[in-house]
Amino acid sequence: MTESMGSAPVRILIIEDNRGDVLLVREALREVDIPFELTHIADGEQAFEHIERIGSGAQPDIIVLDLNIPKRDGWEILEHIRQTSGLELTPVVIMSSSGNPEDRERAERTPNAMYIHKPSGLDEFLAIGKQIDDFRLGVHRSTAKTS
Repeated sequence: MTESMGSAPVRILIIEDNRGDVLLVREALREVDIPFELTHIADGEQAFEHIERIGSGAQPDIIVLDLNIPKRDGWEILEHIRQTSGLELTPVVIMSSSGNPEDRERAERTPNAMYIHKPSGLDEFLAIGKQIDDFRLGVHRSTAKTS
């Protein structure tokens, strides 16, 4: 599923099995009022296949990754992203409903990755759009300085 709003959209790949969460992320991004193109992948096997295809094509500007995804572990998907040519530095927002501190610590040790605990309230979920965009812009600026 791809959604485009306006010209020069931010390309966002979301790997998430919960359609409700995908809709909430989409709404959260609309709240930020940035043009975006959202591609949704619902399971780990599809994610692996998609990553293989995009490695040589149009790459996302940011990836939103649920850790608890069917058919593959989110960490395994993240490792595959980091090993794919062209995606090594792509910002990845790791989202999880788990409050496991080890997941947060592991995400913080991963270059260009950010951990967000999925909020339970609508207002908090809608605030994720700004966090995603701020993170994307911050990573973009820091990688541009080192290039």
